[in-house]
Amino acid sequence: MPKNDVHLWDVKTGQQKAKLDGHSDYVRSVCFSPDGNTLASSSSDQSIRLWDVKTGQQKAKLDGHSSTVYSVCFSPDGNTLASGSNDKSIRLWDVKTGQQKAKLDGHTSTVYSVCFSPDGNTLASGSNDKSIRLWDVKTGQQKAKLDGHTSTVYSVCFSPDGNTLASGSNDKSIRLWDVKTGQQKAKLDGHTSTVYSVCFSPDGNTLASGSNDKSIRLWDVKTGQQKAKLDGHTSTVYSVCFSPDGNTLASGSSDKSIHLWDVKTGQQKAKLDGHSDYVRSVCFSPDGNTLASSSSDQSIRLWEIKNKYCSDYRFKEIQVKNTRYIYYYGLPILQKRVFYKKPFPFRRIIGVLLVSNIC
Repeated sequence: MPKNDVHLWDVKTGQQKAKLDGHSDYVRSVCFSPDGNTLASSSSDQSIRLWDVKTGQQKAKLDGHSSTVYSVCFSPDGNTLASGSNDKSIRLWDVKTGQQKAKLDGHTSTVYSVCFSPDGNTLASGSNDKSIRLWDVKTGQQKAKLDGHTSTVYSVCFSPDGNTLASGSNDKSIRLWDVKTGQQKAKLDGHTSTVYSVCFSPDGNTLASGSNDKSIRLWDVKTGQQKAKLDGHTSTVYSVCFSPDGNTLASGSSDKSIHLWDVKTGQQKAKLDGHSDYVRSVCFSPDGNTLASSSSDQSIRLWEIKNKYCSDYRFKEIQVKNTRYIYYYGLPILQKRVFYKKPFPFRRIIGVLLVSNIC
């Protein structure tokens, strides 16, 4: 597969819906708009592109960065796109016009992560310069500089109420910051290597973290104590994300797999295989029924996860007007299949009909 491709997959059929061509180098980051109609992508070709998800056509090409664009993030209202780059800058873009609204300068090295606050008024950024910065989205001015990490900050995430910011770093620590004062509230130690991803639960009481030490850890935000350690991946965990109801945690790893975890028990619920290279990012849809993943294999995959929770898979064969069908309860691969006489003991072509999860 060419390195400049973005692929969308239809979760109902398992067939490719669209192949989006345009970038001339590696695609580094993708992000859906809040309404799900637009996909933003960033690349080592220094550009950002906006795509119409329904048609697969490019809507706009946003030029301005002078080096690799590592991160893109939509504002909560979907009107603004933020981007962070190896050129040390952050840029804010008008999604409707594709015009640059602001250029935020201050970082002295690569910007790896950008994240909007829940109200959309503040943007947080994490950088290779070891700092976190908070920006006023309306004015483009820096509101605060949060120092404390002793190495690269790879991930930043706001709590649901917007009062706390979590950060994960190459210094092996997670830090919690008071957004209003800019002061460090807590330092969470436990990981034995780089922390690549942090994510708050929807209720804000739990923080999940993924690390190069192959583990995922769950932390009590109020006490700062580790609640659980989830083992199962065999290599670096690059991304963690809670489902909207907070009951499931998804994780993506350089072992090429995605794992789904029961947050209450800490047990693995499912393992999703399909990517042929590192899984860099995982993200739940707003309704929690679909999981999106992106990978170093240059693909994006959408997973229908509801049926993966069944503990057993059952076939039921029935006869309807001389046509034989098979119902496959709990089938995780949502696609039609056609079978022929050999090696099956019947002559007619039979279709497989997917039935909704009954578990």
